[in-house]
Amino acid sequence: MNPELVQCTDEQLASKAENCAEAMYILISRYTKLIRWKASQMSGAVEADDLAQEGFMGLLSAVAGFDENRGIKFSTYAGTCISNKMLSALRSSSRNPMPVGDISSPEFESEDIAATPDSVVLQREEWAAFWQNMISHLSKQEYQVCMMFMGGAGYSEIAKALNISVKTVDNALQRARKKLRQM
Repeated sequence: MNPELVQCTDEQLASKAENCAEAMYILISRYTKLIRWKASQMSGAVEADDLAQEGFMGLLSAVAGFDENRGIKFSTYAGTCISNKMLSALRSSSRNPMPVGDISSPEFESEDIAATPDSVVLQREEWAAFWQNMISHLSKQEYQVCMMFMGGAGYSEIAKALNISVKTVDNALQRARKKLRQM
């Protein structure tokens, strides 16, 4: 890992992450604990792992949409994006009917949620490995297009910023989706 990147602030990493997968990896590593904690606090109708996945998507959106000229800290902006993405998932699940069945069936049994320090560390390592694997499977262009798209940019806006055609943007997104489904 690049020692210079490790020393960067979150704001600096967010500005570099669009073009630098290692900067994104460092941000993901820094925010994993917060995302897992928020997911565990909000879980209920939606499982904590599913909320954590939404939280990571919120972090990606925060990186893509962060503008340091607004005068806010990245951690504040990212925290809001993460929470909003999780809340959106909770709202969406509340509109879907809950399964009907015998409450004593295995689907309704709760697991012991007390985590040992070893399991927490292992879980963090697994999430970091997953995100590193995801980042390593995408080409630089696919990564840039995905980051901008998740930040809310449209196809034409991405094409203009990266000096590529709209069709190239579409192709990059299609390839990235296919690669991510295969993981």
